Amino acid sequence: MPRMLENPTTGITPPNTPVKAVPPLWPAERVVLRLGRIPAAAGRFLDRLASHNGPVGWLTRFFSSITLGLVWLFLTTAYIAVGSGLPGVRSYFDVSTMGFFNSPPMVILMILLATTLIVVTLRRIPLTLYKLGVWTVHAGIITLLVGLFFYFGLKKEGMVRIFLHQTVHHYYDNSERALYMVAGDTHGKSAMLPLPSLPLFRERSTKNHHPLDITVPAEMIHQLSPGLASVRVRVIGYYPYTRLEALAVPRQPGQPARKPALEFNLSATGMASGGQWLLAKTPRLRVADSGLPCGIEYLYHPSARRLRDISTSFKGNNAIIVNIPTDHFRRVLVIHPHEKIVLPGTPYTLIPQREIKMPMLSKGYQGASSQAYIIDVYRADGQGKPFYFQRVALFRYPTRTVDFIFHHGHRKLIPDKIDQAIHIRYEDARRYQFWIVEHKSGRLTVVQRAAGGAVSQYPIAIGHPVATAVAGIPFKISVQELANVVYRPETIPVAQREPQLEQTMGHCVLQLAVSEGRWTDTRIYLPFQQFGLHGDLAPTPVDVPGAGPVRFVFSTLQWKLPAALTLLACKELFYPGGNSFPRDFISKVRFTNLKTGKSKIAVIHLNHPETLDGQHFFQARFGRQADGTPFTVLGVGNTNGLYPMIAGVIMIIFGIGYAFYIKPVLLNMKKRDLARFAALHQAAETSTAGNNAKVS
Repeated sequence: MPRMLENPTTGITPPNTPVKAVPPLWPAERVVLRLGRIPAAAGRFLDRLASHNGPVGWLTRFFSSITLGLVWLFLTTAYIAVGSGLPGVRSYFDVSTMGFFNSPPMVILMILLATTLIVVTLRRIPLTLYKLGVWTVHAGIITLLVGLFFYFGLKKEGMVRIFLHQTVHHYYDNSERALYMVAGDTHGKSAMLPLPSLPLFRERSTKNHHPLDITVPAEMIHQLSPGLASVRVRVIGYYPYTRLEALAVPRQPGQPARKPALEFNLSATGMASGGQWLLAKTPRLRVADSGLPCGIEYLYHPSARRLRDISTSFKGNNAIIVNIPTDHFRRVLVIHPHEKIVLPGTPYTLIPQREIKMPMLSKGYQGASSQAYIIDVYRADGQGKPFYFQRVALFRYPTRTVDFIFHHGHRKLIPDKIDQAIHIRYEDARRYQFWIVEHKSGRLTVVQRAAGGAVSQYPIAIGHPVATAVAGIPFKISVQELANVVYRPETIPVAQREPQLEQTMGHCVLQLAVSEGRWTDTRIYLPFQQFGLHGDLAPTPVDVPGAGPVRFVFSTLQWKLPAALTLLACKELFYPGGNSFPRDFISKVRFTNLKTGKSKIAVIHLNHPETLDGQHFFQARFGRQADGTPFTVLGVGNTNGLYPMIAGVIMIIFGIGYAFYIKPVLLNMKKRDLARFAALHQAAETSTAGNNAKVS
């Protein structure tokens, strides 16, 4: 009896029925064929469109070219390679890295490539088990393009600097610039103006006849202070690859100056100071005492109170001047460590502790230092135990005097003083001190306090030395020149320029024009600083007549963090035996949810970021202030579109592997099935022919 062969459709072949030599479809083939019905229908629809003679038919035929797809792929790859590897190209077109990859040419190339891949795949490549590799590669490329579109279109990157035990709520963008304005002092009300139209690598100024004209909205200035309603602020220049160079413009005594400067000379037999410059409005630079036998300070238009204090004589090396205006109390007191001082007629008792040298940390004072005296202050409030706090009275910068209070055993700093009723100024008379005073009238005088507290004064004229003595040694002190310091941008030579935006941002300058009513424009230059109002440079002030100072900072956009960040601890680890090259930075940070108040603590170090609400925080830098206070810099960024990009790459790799390794195996298996079924078919035909011959 002839062998009955299985039919792919019914499963059984009846006797004497012609048998087709076609093996049954594998389950995977059947699944893929079912899935392929939809793209097959779409392909037939595109075929009908391609048969039209109009624009639709032409476009369909145009995008049906495999060669065209390869052209788009090459151009897209070349665009990415040029943008990644040749920063000079980005600077030529004046775009950042993100701007280059999110620009119209990149988007158009991605759309053209995706469109060609879709049309070619639907029209020319049927979805079968053996074409699955090609389909996967094409789908992976499209998925990758979609991921790139979202990644570069929604990407935000920035930096946040956190000092030890400090809490921050904002971070600063890496590339989008902004102008910050503050009314009054640095703690006044502030506003931020984004500058999206600002160039990156191209100079815009009156010098090259292409000035900017970006006007700060009047309502923004009015919100800072109603008194500034008539002030007009315009951005008129931008200078990349630039350094601000100080230029001393000579002036006459009494002539107003925004940044007054003075050149002095202190000379004796065999010794001279060499003509040093002092800048009155820069705390660190208005004092000279390093390498000199005395201290010299330049005071420009000091207050009457300040003049009275430095002109006060006493007998001793350390003294304090105590003022209590409400009690009409003012006394000069020579102090000694731990000697109690009762201030008669007032509720205060003072106990001087010790003299220290205090580094200045306030904005604009970084790098400066002053001798100071720690004084315990007891105030009797008539309620039993007196209120106690500790005051650190400063010699050079008395307005920056601070208080400390003690709460549950912890010492807490009060920067603005906890008791404003009592004023204590420390006067250091352990060595000779000189003050060169420029009065509002233009008169110049020298106030000399000798070691031990005796004070003498004498007038001084420009270019005419005055004889004096320091510790019995004859000296001559002279004022060489008065000047107003102005800053002018100096272009960095091409050979010294960095093409990367990160390095360029630190060498760009913004020029502003500030005016008020009939008041002539004041032109100022703002150097870039990374962390906005919390950066290392003090805001640049402009004194508006009748309205007070307005301060400006040029930085990047400030964004709100998804949580409050507090730096609990940080440290740097070095390679064994190499204390100059760190191998890791470690930051212990507390994240506090602003809505729920819940906190979590994370340890962030190199290659180990922390993720919160779609934002990734990674270790970028580590550093210390001049006083040794450590800080960490965390990079902040999102990764929208990253997973589609990863999925697209995986699909491409899988598709290539499938086409080169799995497809040949499947074809060989199918060939063996065909050969086996062909042999069975031949045997069945031979058996049928033999049976027919017997019957006949």
